[in-house]
Amino acid sequence: MIKGLDHVTIIVKDLDAAVAQYEKILGRVRRAPAAQPATPRVDPGFRGHVISFGTTNIELITPTNDYGPHARRLAANGDGFYLVALKVDNLRETVEELRAKGVRLAEDPGPGTEPIVGRVLIHPRAANGVMISLLER
Repeated sequence: MIKGLDHVTIIVKDLDAAVAQYEKILGRVRRAPAAQPATPRVDPGFRGHVISFGTTNIELITPTNDYGPHARRLAANGDGFYLVALKVDNLRETVEELRAKGVRLAEDPGPGTEPIVGRVLIHPRAANGVMISLLER
């Protein structure tokens, strides 16, 4: 099931300023463009950078449009915590376990429409307002 923390995502209005600020706070860090799971039909709606220090990662993202979920979240709440991403051993098995427990999921293709690829989100309403991303790496 869940192995541990993969990363924390923070949503910001000004990505360059946020990256500079986090580098100032954390010192010398490695950074790389954030992975964006785009498909021909789905615009991920954000761009970002992953800041790594030790074995810990912080992903900073900013919306790329004014209408998607990232833009709506930023407009409603401003800069701040967006989600926590957890590593799992086997995404399919983890999702099946959560479905059986009645946990509300987002981006779940549903039973019988496998394969589950990339990630699945636990809906914020199922986790006290926190969006949780489950990733198999």
